[in-house]
Amino acid sequence: MNGCILPLISMTRGTSHFLFPLLLITAAQAQTNRFDTAEGVEEGRALFQIHCTYCHGARGEGGHGADLTTGAYRQGGSDADLFMTVREGIPGTEMPSVRANDTEVWKMVAFVKKLGSAGLSEKATGDPVAGKAIYRGKGGCPACHAINGEGGSLGPELTTVGRSRGLKFLEESLVNPDADVPIRYRSIRVLTKSGQTITGPRLNEDDVSIQVRDEKENPRSFLKENITEIKRDKPSQMPAYGTALSKKELEDLVAYLSSLRGVK
Repeated sequence: MNGCILPLISMTRGTSHFLFPLLLITAAQAQTNRFDTAEGVEEGRALFQIHCTYCHGARGEGGHGADLTTGAYRQGGSDADLFMTVREGIPGTEMPSVRANDTEVWKMVAFVKKLGSAGLSEKATGDPVAGKAIYRGKGGCPACHAINGEGGSLGPELTTVGRSRGLKFLEESLVNPDADVPIRYRSIRVLTKSGQTITGPRLNEDDVSIQVRDEKENPRSFLKENITEIKRDKPSQMPAYGTALSKKELEDLVAYLSSLRGVK
């Protein structure tokens, strides 16, 4: 260790600004996250709501920022990597450094790690093979959702949904899809003066115009002077399957979705 310290303290003042990030990286890499406990995760959840939800959403599903529920992170997914990403931000992007102390950052890291692995410890009771048939057939899910790049884009991508979402969340999403809709997939209905009704996720909006991706996945743009009303009362385009599917079919579909955990 002494062989590392002596050259560092001999640096000129002009280069010393490189030293602090280097020491942070070394400290983070050497430390295991002692806050990766049930209590630490809950405290990290509260801190995440304060510091991170504007960009990443309340459940980490993304919006202005990256989707954190996939378990894949561009800057690396180890505790040390996540610590440095949160602590220092990502240069050249909108991800800033967080105004929190190291203990708080470690707690946020513990929560983020759980976001990407919430479903790994759970075992579904249904039949995933039967659930896959429902997904593709009666449920009509590929019209809006993609798995491994195959399917629509009006709803969230599901390749790793079984890794990041627990069984309770998956069932609730099927029975009550309006309960939790990621920002980028929240739908609106645009009623025009010519009598058209266009439904789909809002892409952009300002004082003069609004852009929507319609049900055929085409981007549409409208001047507000030509709009009668913009309705935001039903954020999800997904139908509720509580009555459309039997209890057994729901269990099987949840089992199939839970089995979608990406590359092992």
